[in-house]
Amino acid sequence: MHEYGAEDKVAKWLGKTMRRRDCIKCLASTLGLPFVMAANAVSPAPRLTPPEEIERRVRKARPLLGGTIPGDLKDRLGATHYNGKYYRTRHPYLLEGCETLLGLGMHVAKLWFGNQLPGYGYNSDWKLSAESRLIDVAKHPYFVQAFALPFTTFVLEIQPVAGGGKGFSDPHWAFADDEAQFYELAGYLLKTYHQRQVTFILQHWEGDWMLRGNFKETWEPGQERYVEERCRGFVRWLTARQRGVARARNEASATQCRVYHAAEVNRVWDSTRDIPTLTTHVLPHVAVDLVSWSSYDGMASPVKAWQGLEIIRHYMRPSPVFGKPVVYIGEIGKPERGQSEEEIVSWWDNAMGVFFAQQVPWILHWELYCNEVANNRGPKRDVYRAEDLRGFWLIRPDGSLSYSGKYLKALLEHAGGALPKEIQRPV
Repeated sequence: MHEYGAEDKVAKWLGKTMRRRDCIKCLASTLGLPFVMAANAVSPAPRLTPPEEIERRVRKARPLLGGTIPGDLKDRLGATHYNGKYYRTRHPYLLEGCETLLGLGMHVAKLWFGNQLPGYGYNSDWKLSAESRLIDVAKHPYFVQAFALPFTTFVLEIQPVAGGGKGFSDPHWAFADDEAQFYELAGYLLKTYHQRQVTFILQHWEGDWMLRGNFKETWEPGQERYVEERCRGFVRWLTARQRGVARARNEASATQCRVYHAAEVNRVWDSTRDIPTLTTHVLPHVAVDLVSWSSYDGMASPVKAWQGLEIIRHYMRPSPVFGKPVVYIGEIGKPERGQSEEEIVSWWDNAMGVFFAQQVPWILHWELYCNEVANNRGPKRDVYRAEDLRGFWLIRPDGSLSYSGKYLKALLEHAGGALPKEIQRPV
């Protein structure tokens, strides 16, 4: 995030290609979807903030340049804990991670959730079966203990509960089991934690990869029918999950607990290269409570991060819960292997300048303990060493804080004010 690129060219491209009504109508027809010229459906190009204005506002908000740190940062900043390649205690791995996050001052945890959880294997005995439903997982002693900890938000990653992703290409697949299990889980959470101000966000992981199926980097020529089927299926899937959560909320008695449903996008900027994306081809056709952005494709510069958020909000169709598009950063991280502390901290400070200036409600680091082996070389181990890993971490295997961990912990310690002068850096 050190260079401010030519994102104004992207804005011109969007304006040229997307504001023409005929092009939008053609796109809707291709997908077999209604043509609706509305603010958050298939619509003209988003109005993107000019790069110069973004740079000015980000500079003002950057903590290392004296920007004010939000006072509620502990309730907005968190990290993912799943499938780390090492552990630090003898506690069940899910609980070790949650306790470590609290120790860092973070009150937001992003956790994997389902009846198969190999990424929480250390020091654990789950005894879950293929027949276990989401409500059964929520009642498991490990999750009961985790949910009892003083977090204010839990983000739960839940993949399709039946059939994997094959229903996206099957026009007869209604995702009834997803709807039923989301209804059961949301109802259980709203009732069980009714006396506590806690938020649960139920989401999937990196939806653009799921949407593309086998075509990870881009759709191949001649795949128009496949694109149409997948987009239609994804709309049905998200609609079913949203319907389950909404029904549980409507039936809940007085409760302080909140349960929301989110979709996660991860290839927002591909839309500027004529590649169908979850943002442009699915979100306009289903109302969801929230959208999560796994934001790696937008972190090359503050301008790209800022405008990526604007693009998502433009196409998102919000549910009545918030009444407006709400986007959070569901995943952000930078591997520290081969990077200096100066490079990592500068990158983070630019990112936080964007998120603070845009008032992003949640920011989730990837991740607490690194989950990626460097270059996939070397012997397989039960527990990996620092030199084996890419460095997506807040806590290293030896228990020390990473560069990212030190920077984010400093923000938490000075929330509501500014970083001390001796930490701030000149422009």
